Amino acid sequence: MGKTLVGGLAPWLLCLALACDAGAGGPEPMTHFIHDSDGRAMILRGVNVMSSSKSDPLRMPTLEAPDVTRMAERWGFDFVRFLIFWDALEPEPGVIDQAYLDRVEERLDWFAAADIAVLLDMHQDVYSARFCCDGAPEWAIHDDGLPFELQGVWFANYFQPAVVRAFDNFWSYEGEHRQLQDHYASAWAAVAQRFRDHPAVIGYDLMNEPSPGSAFDALELGRPANEDGASATFDRERLGPFYQRVIDAIRREDADTYLFYEPRYGFPGAGAASYLPTLSDPREGEARLVMAPHLYSIGLEATGAYGPGDSTVPDWEARRGLESGAAGTPVVLGEWGLDWSTTDADRFGEDVVSMADRLMAGWAYWSYDPGSWGFWDPATQTETGGVAHLVRPYPRRVAGEPLAFSWDAAAGVFSLRWRGAPEVTAPTELVLPARLFPEGYDVDLGADADAASQSVDAARGVLSIRLPADGREHQLRVTRR
Repeated sequence: MGKTLVGGLAPWLLCLALACDAGAGGPEPMTHFIHDSDGRAMILRGVNVMSSSKSDPLRMPTLEAPDVTRMAERWGFDFVRFLIFWDALEPEPGVIDQAYLDRVEERLDWFAAADIAVLLDMHQDVYSARFCCDGAPEWAIHDDGLPFELQGVWFANYFQPAVVRAFDNFWSYEGEHRQLQDHYASAWAAVAQRFRDHPAVIGYDLMNEPSPGSAFDALELGRPANEDGASATFDRERLGPFYQRVIDAIRREDADTYLFYEPRYGFPGAGAASYLPTLSDPREGEARLVMAPHLYSIGLEATGAYGPGDSTVPDWEARRGLESGAAGTPVVLGEWGLDWSTTDADRFGEDVVSMADRLMAGWAYWSYDPGSWGFWDPATQTETGGVAHLVRPYPRRVAGEPLAFSWDAAAGVFSLRWRGAPEVTAPTELVLPARLFPEGYDVDLGADADAASQSVDAARGVLSIRLPADGREHQLRVTRR
């Protein structure tokens, strides 16, 4: 997503955008986490890289190695969602462009040097470049000759007859175009074969914002969940089986890298239900599947204001908490963002990041590009937008099980509770950005103070705390001086 919806939004959609999603229930605490090679729970925080890739002839972002260093040292990021594209990867059927993967690898090396974990995201918007945006190669478009007329609002192109048919033909695995999914899965397998041992790569995001095609339910947002509706049928019969095929193909090449999957495009990003079936990870040992939903307020983007009755964040928190608990997966918020000139933009930004803290969920902001959605202007080398909400203390690695953490910006207090694990001997690492603690900070470990050893990476603003490996609960409080 990551583009404004303002300008030409249909009145019926605007009305639904401002309605609350009834029946979402209360949030469920997260109990599943991604783990590093030392067994530590990882809380991933960072940015999408980046929208500029969509228009670049080589499908590469306007990014240089100093940008990557800046992400780690200026903003404390340890995570990037990096866009890759099927049309660049497989320009002809069965032909993988290794030169394209070479360019990707060069940038992955920059992230590895900065100790930033990378999620490779197979990105699409409106199916393909032919239909305004990006994604599938020309040879993979089967629109049956239906018409397409470019729309003034980018997302409206999803509802053009040719685009709807292209998606329907892609999802119909039992139909005459099943080779499309087979090619897509094989392309992912080629990516996995190439990057399974790359030190920066933590995961593969199987498809960006998969559109339901003709199964899109335009009235869904204002209604309670419907297990018998078109969205549920699509998720169970089309999207879930597709994900399973891609998972199985990747696992034949890579048994260990985490596999991220998203709910369907549309209203789940605003807090509506997802009906995906439980997916299976064929690897030996614990499954490594991650739910990677997006979050956008349709009302905010449609009206240019974050209204007091906007229920996007609480609806999203409740839905995704329930779904991740049922699936037994961690949650990483793959995209969230907004135009920072929006009325009450700061309140929305704070609502999202505070909610992510409550859930102990990772996130990647959309995006590193300059402009009204951005937070860095490369021309002037200055920060813009809502960077104050993105630079935030968090536990990037936890030696055991995170139980809760929070940041009180006004008081300058960061708190963390976790339960140690006897098998994890590496330290817990906290990102404590220097700008938030200009005179330094004090660390209170309570009863663990005498047993702890501490060290600081001043360049990154990372505090490492090592405690005896055990199964006890620990509490930590960092206070601004």
